[in-house]
Amino acid sequence: MQQTKIDAIGLNRSLLTMRIPHGNFKAAFERGQELMSLRDIGMPGSGLMVFGPSGVGKTTLTHALVAYGHKHFGPDSVMRIQLASGATIKGMISSLLFGFGDPRSNSGTAQELSHRLKETIRARGCRMIIIDEVQHLIPGGKASEMLKDNILNTFKILDDTGVSFLLAGMESMIQLWEGDEQIRSRFQTTYFLNILVYPKDRPTWRGIVKKYVETIEAYGMSVDCGDLDDRLYAACKGAMRPLALILTSAISLAARASEPIITNEHLHLATQKQVDKRDGLSNAFDLDIETIARFYREAHTVHKLAPVERGLADILSQ
Repeated sequence: MQQTKIDAIGLNRSLLTMRIPHGNFKAAFERGQELMSLRDIGMPGSGLMVFGPSGVGKTTLTHALVAYGHKHFGPDSVMRIQLASGATIKGMISSLLFGFGDPRSNSGTAQELSHRLKETIRARGCRMIIIDEVQHLIPGGKASEMLKDNILNTFKILDDTGVSFLLAGMESMIQLWEGDEQIRSRFQTTYFLNILVYPKDRPTWRGIVKKYVETIEAYGMSVDCGDLDDRLYAACKGAMRPLALILTSAISLAARASEPIITNEHLHLATQKQVDKRDGLSNAFDLDIETIARFYREAHTVHKLAPVERGLADILSQ
């Protein structure tokens, strides 16, 4: 009997590029869509901040908005950059110019680069600028008044272009918003993306896992694992990035053995490879379900006490 060839590369690419609307991810994506359309109704550009811990989908959200903008408004409609450690305002502007293809993106003062960026945005008809990993602009995790002023001045220079901004990063970036009234006026919408927490978010988590499994089945593979949802939750502790990495790693293991069924063993080996024990239950596929249930109940208690679980209202009330 002839074996069916497994397109593991195509399947994994599909899983890694999936954007499943849920909670504040969905709300932030819809708001980003609205910001791109403001100029069509004669409105000025606006701003959006998205923040939260690692692995919750912030970068996925920014890529989803880039794809949406390019599809509906053209390749110059959205410019996205991702900052690295030690980033500066001048370096950020230079990166944006480089993204637009400016051959002199590193030449000139910060003010000169800002004015060139302004003209480029106008000429290209850019509707949104997305800056990911904004926390790298904040050395030591504390935003100085000079930094706030420099950020604000950059936005002021670009005000009359009609471009909207999305800033994304770790929770420390919210101090830019809460510490300056003028920045708040430019970024009137903020979204906190958080890990999903059992039992409150169990239906949402199950819906997300179901979407992944449906995609796997569409490629001619299947998953044979009892209590898959709960085991994946324990392995990932509700974060999106490790979920996709575990599934794609398990698919690769099964495909390498020409097996169309992803088994508990494949998932166990994938979790051992992809999950650090500090970030989740790395042996979630090698334990009884009672131990799994006890783990995510205890993880939920820890999450409720951790600072990363605070909502915006909690932050601003202090």
